[in-house]
Amino acid sequence: MLEQLKSFYNKEDSDYSTGYVDPFEFHQTFYQGLVLFKVADLKNKNPPSYFNQNMILFLTALLATILAFISFCHGLETADLPLITEAGTYSIVLSYKLLILSCTRKNIPQYHNLLRALKEDFEYICTVGEKYRVPYFENQLKTWKICILICVFTFGVAIAMNIFAYLSLFYFLATHDADTKESRPLLFPFWLPNVDLSKSPIYEIVFMFANITALLYAYNYLFMLQTQILWIRQIISKVDIVIWSLDDLLVDIYPTTNKEESEYYSRLIEDRMRDIIIHHQSMYSLLQDYAIVYKKLLIFEQIICGPVVCLTAYCIAEKIDKGEFQAILLLLCIATIVMYFTPSLLCTYLSIKVKSVCDACWSIPFWNAGPVIRPYMVLMMQRSLRPLPLQAPGFKEISVETFSQKMSSAYSLFNMLRA
Repeated sequence: MLEQLKSFYNKEDSDYSTGYVDPFEFHQTFYQGLVLFKVADLKNKNPPSYFNQNMILFLTALLATILAFISFCHGLETADLPLITEAGTYSIVLSYKLLILSCTRKNIPQYHNLLRALKEDFEYICTVGEKYRVPYFENQLKTWKICILICVFTFGVAIAMNIFAYLSLFYFLATHDADTKESRPLLFPFWLPNVDLSKSPIYEIVFMFANITALLYAYNYLFMLQTQILWIRQIISKVDIVIWSLDDLLVDIYPTTNKEESEYYSRLIEDRMRDIIIHHQSMYSLLQDYAIVYKKLLIFEQIICGPVVCLTAYCIAEKIDKGEFQAILLLLCIATIVMYFTPSLLCTYLSIKVKSVCDACWSIPFWNAGPVIRPYMVLMMQRSLRPLPLQAPGFKEISVETFSQKMSSAYSLFNMLRA
């Protein structure tokens, strides 16, 4: 069993050294996610509507967000600081799922552009760009492995939260004193006016609803994060194609001895430069599509990450002072840090990679390549030095540096609350 999983993870049963490679079979988990979320099904002429699964996810998230927000308001009325922090944290986290679903539904054309770009790049590598096949598919394999690891981690957190919820219930039933007024534990701190959620059958319904909500949230978030990872990695792959093509721009170009040779080499350079410009423009088109879909999500993460980490850590500390250990909140805190760090790291790497196009241009003796391509080289260099289109007025860039600043702010605020 372990060997089969290892073979699946490393794609040992597939040979990508020759022939055409179907990108949707290579990245099968990614493409299957698009099909399940009704974003794209290129093999089906009549893909299913957007209703079904996505509507269930939306209604579940909306109901859970409303219940968490009502609990948050109840905490404000009773001045229950642990309840305020815990319910407020879940209100923020659950509302993020609504934003993810709305962005997915609104930006379906951008997802289609990603699929087309992915298919075009695989066709190019398998036909015209055969000499780049090995490094290209090495990068694609890394993308596949990152996506698999993210799948395991995300679903692992959700399953672990469910397990801890059941363990908390079993521990409560084993140690509960009938004379006390303690309530049976829930995964989320739900509260409703004039409703005792600790009584049967309401408790069983709410308990199962909370556990299912956690699993559905992980399922939805996994689709968003896996697509984001592949999107960024595909842009990086396009950058690699541009850099490799720039390195080969003047390969087999020699000093000319007559006019015919000069014209031949000029046309050859222009043809190669045309292909480079096409790939370069395609890279920025894909980057712009990525920004349209994910910029608002990345900004929302930048806003909520610090408060969520701070509030979960504060609530954990308060519960420990009372003799309780909130394993579920600890999982949520760790998952928040990892999930925010992942796109920050990828965007930082993407920014460095895009700027490396300028270095690749500088390494070419383009002053010997004729005056026709020089303006294009200069424009590519200038464009590669621009910031990524992921910033908004009043917000910092999406990067590891910003992530570090947000974690530092969360730690400072945590110390202030605990003082």
